[in-house]
Amino acid sequence: MLTVLTILVSGAFGVQPARADESTGLKTLRFGYPSSGTNWNNGVLGVALEKGYLDEYLKPLGYRATGTGFVGAAPALHEALTGGDLDYVDYAGFAGILGKSKGIDTTLLAVTEYNSGWRLVASTKSGIKSIKDLKGKKVAYMRGATPQMYLIKVLQQGGLKFSDIEAVNTDLPSGLSTLATNGIDAAVVSAGQEQQLVDEGKARVIHSGIKADRKIFYEPTVLIGRTDFAKQHPDVSAAVIKALLKAKDDIVKDPDAFNKLSAQRSGNPLNVVEATAVDDPKVGHPVTLTPALIDSMKQVQQFELDNKLIANPIDVQAWTDPAPLKQAIEEYEQDKGVADAKKDAAAAVAGVVDEQAAGATGASADAAARNHANTAFAAIALLVGYVLFAVAVTVGRNRVRAWLNVLNRKEIASVADDSADESSASTAASLTSRIQSLGVAKRVLDMVFLVLLPIGVFVVWHVATASGLISTLVLPTISSVADTIVGQLTSGTFKGDLAISISRILKGYGLAAVFGIFFGVIMGMSLSANRFFMLAFKAIRQIPMMAWVPLLVMWFGIGEGSKVAVIFLAAFFPILMNTIDGITRVDRKLVEVGNMYQLSRWRLFREIYLPGALPSIFVGLKLALGISWMAVVGSEMIAASSGIGFRINDARSLMDYSIVFAGMIVIAVAGVLMDVVLSAISRAVTPWETIRKATA
Repeated sequence: MLTVLTILVSGAFGVQPARADESTGLKTLRFGYPSSGTNWNNGVLGVALEKGYLDEYLKPLGYRATGTGFVGAAPALHEALTGGDLDYVDYAGFAGILGKSKGIDTTLLAVTEYNSGWRLVASTKSGIKSIKDLKGKKVAYMRGATPQMYLIKVLQQGGLKFSDIEAVNTDLPSGLSTLATNGIDAAVVSAGQEQQLVDEGKARVIHSGIKADRKIFYEPTVLIGRTDFAKQHPDVSAAVIKALLKAKDDIVKDPDAFNKLSAQRSGNPLNVVEATAVDDPKVGHPVTLTPALIDSMKQVQQFELDNKLIANPIDVQAWTDPAPLKQAIEEYEQDKGVADAKKDAAAAVAGVVDEQAAGATGASADAAARNHANTAFAAIALLVGYVLFAVAVTVGRNRVRAWLNVLNRKEIASVADDSADESSASTAASLTSRIQSLGVAKRVLDMVFLVLLPIGVFVVWHVATASGLISTLVLPTISSVADTIVGQLTSGTFKGDLAISISRILKGYGLAAVFGIFFGVIMGMSLSANRFFMLAFKAIRQIPMMAWVPLLVMWFGIGEGSKVAVIFLAAFFPILMNTIDGITRVDRKLVEVGNMYQLSRWRLFREIYLPGALPSIFVGLKLALGISWMAVVGSEMIAASSGIGFRINDARSLMDYSIVFAGMIVIAVAGVLMDVVLSAISRAVTPWETIRKATA
């Protein structure tokens, strides 16, 4: 319920207009772009932000600019766009098409960059010297983004298919770090990231996009705006593009200065920046919409369709609004005194049809509005009905419980009456019958009450999507998620992923249980052992689970070792601390009795400490089981080629949120079932605890 309500709140209030800065009175325009962690956009947007050109053109319109780099690249930018946290995004055309196809309402304003900053790097120990050698090898890449397109094109150059390699979906830094420890054979990296490994002789570059065929490997980077903002403020979009044009002029005029700025802000050596720069800055930083660039966007879309990354093609020209670019070029060149400003502006948008496709007719729009209103009314009626149902169940359950208490007291009084005659016996029988009937009613109401909250989650979920309060892009419909679960289970995809994840959990969790209980018993029974281990364990325990993942991936690779290690670390400490707590809480009088009878340390543990500590140990085991699920999913999201976490992350990359939700539900069901099994074991092993709770 909390998750759905959080999405409801963010969906209802997330899409906000540009925010006003009270200190300056200016509204803030929010720009997003991919980042490697330095918060630097290596292009015209980076220069425009760095040199204040955006603020120069935006302030007269009442705006100021702020830029945010997203390490999560396209998926994170898409989520920020959907939530209304960004007004403009500058990123790969590949990602822009994917987002538009999946339903994000954006408008293409200009192609800002045109190059290829990718390289395919192989470990020197892998024996890979050419593209053909990649067959059967582990290759890391980022799915749902331009690295995937680059990798497939590279494989085609070598006569290979994507299925010929073992592809591992991970972020670029994780892929590179795993390559450094030979956990994988090759990786797609952002040009320059591999330099240290190459210098150390640990890796070799087997393909460089910047040196390859421009028509095949160069990719457009685009400036897109959130449609609801861009359409209402074309003058703001024009001002933004004027700032980019000024930044482009700076780069063209002095490319060496741009390279130095890029090296300084990105942290890459100058020679690396220069080696990855396009020979002609005008080609690399076009800020235009020429026919050639529009054709390149169409080719990218065809690639995504051919590789089943998207299912719904978009009309690239209809997606594009050339008016702000045309206005920006005319005004910018007129300010510079260029005589052919209007001619240049027309040439810049020659790749786009000026007249956009006509919208729906008034009649169809009215019909759609009426249909939406009817759906919203039905959804709200369902929500009201659920609330009334929940109140009725709760009140009915409480009344039945109260009646049962009254009748039980009467029956006890009737049985206790030694002088009961035949009529009182009849009354007692009647009471017993009523108690049994009410008992059945109570059990039914208890069962309904148990599922009341889950039912409420689904009702709120349905209301949110059916009423249009939240876009189905953010929160898929229940029916689509249900269809996805059935489809994924029927095809065997989820079965295989779930089996792999459970296998990893059992390995890591099993090791954690053995070592956690072992050290917990020793530290609980021995003060010296407690003092010796506790400080180190406490220090390690404070480190967040996910902070270990990059190191463990480097040490153990992307295979089973790193996943099992993450689960072990996550599950170990709950078991350890609860075992220590259980041992130390054992009744000291029982321990004294054992010592008085001179029981050995083993018998003392087996007959006194263990029975007393078992309930607490099982609490730790249950906590650790839930944390193990978080650990396995987290580790599989970072670097994996299988498992339910991998499947969720893979779906997120392609914006298939029905699979994301379906995966979450499958995890929840599997986790509950495993907890039920563990609870049954706990009851069987500690029957005295069950009796104690029943009589409490």
